[in-house]
Amino acid sequence: MAAATPHAFTHVLAVDIGGTKVDAAVVSVDAEVERSSVQRRPTGRDADRDTIARNVRDAAAAALAAAPDARVGAIGVGSAGPVDLPARTVSPLNLPLAAGLPIDEVLGGLVDGPIHLALDGTCIALAEHWRGALVGCDDAMAIVVSTGVGGGFVMGGRPITGASGNAGHLGQTFVRTIEGNEVVASTLEAVAAGPGTVAWA
Repeated sequence: MAAATPHAFTHVLAVDIGGTKVDAAVVSVDAEVERSSVQRRPTGRDADRDTIARNVRDAAAAALAAAPDARVGAIGVGSAGPVDLPARTVSPLNLPLAAGLPIDEVLGGLVDGPIHLALDGTCIALAEHWRGALVGCDDAMAIVVSTGVGGGFVMGGRPITGASGNAGHLGQTFVRTIEGNEVVASTLEAVAAGPGTVAWA
């Protein structure tokens, strides 16, 4: 076995920004979650950008502090969309007061390494292709239903992000619903996400 270089790392910091909460954890390069590092902080529709930024950074810092022996070499951020990869910002539709949240500013300095940003649906598709239900399937789509509705694509074994990072952001697909005797224009997310399905039930 080759000797480890001074820059070798064994773990990454994973951060998931959603419409209800932000989760953070230290994860090994073999996809093993350091359970003691798992952290959760609230987000929510009524939270302003400063509050969400503070909670995201707090969750990330607490996860790192809980795994002091891990050699963390990068941060991976998956966020509800839309994201803006060129601008390095996120503007989750279910976090309207946090539009334009600057990821590098929020998480900068926590780890001596790069910060990778992607749509949460893209992250899910890639994770399932690597270790989950899509293993062995190089052309696939994954869908996530939570506070919102998201999705992501893998083609040729590689994630498809699109120019801005929002390929697979299926929640904003227009759909028609029937309310009483009227046909109403809506979005897939409004109808099929967690809050919508609860209201419908």
